[in-house]
Amino acid sequence: MASRCELLLICIFSLFFALAHSKTLKRDVKALNEIKASLGWRVVYSWVGDDPCGDGDLPPWSGVTCSTQGDYRVVTELEVYAVSIVGPFPIAVTNLLDLTRLDLHNNKLTGPIPPQIGRLKRLKVLNLRWNKLQDVIPPEIGELKRLTHL
Repeated sequence: MASRCELLLICIFSLFFALAHSKTLKRDVKALNEIKASLGWRVVYSWVGDDPCGDGDLPPWSGVTCSTQGDYRVVTELEVYAVSIVGPFPIAVTNLLDLTRLDLHNNKLTGPIPPQIGRLKRLKVLNLRWNKLQDVIPPEIGELKRLTHL
């Protein structure tokens, strides 16, 4: 019969093995690659590899935090601030449906906040300050019932 220590080691090894071999949800990989294509070089140079959550040999992309849900990893936080992102709000962000934190402050984002922001039902923190976004806040922000910081 295995000792408690052996069982604990087996459980820990199994957990690490599962985490190392779980893949990031394709929807999240696609969204981050779309975002990557639209961002400036200051962010893109540190986003290397095929998996934004890391693939064992490479760490997660800078500013991307992931969690494991079942057999997959999902992006739960995106913090890309003060890197001079220029242009419209990257709508692909709204496809990261498991986001709890979105921080794009102190960039040069312009135009409106897209109404698709209402898709991010798990969002708790939304920080878009110090950009050049239009003053109108879309009513869909009201659909973010978990939002505690805006």
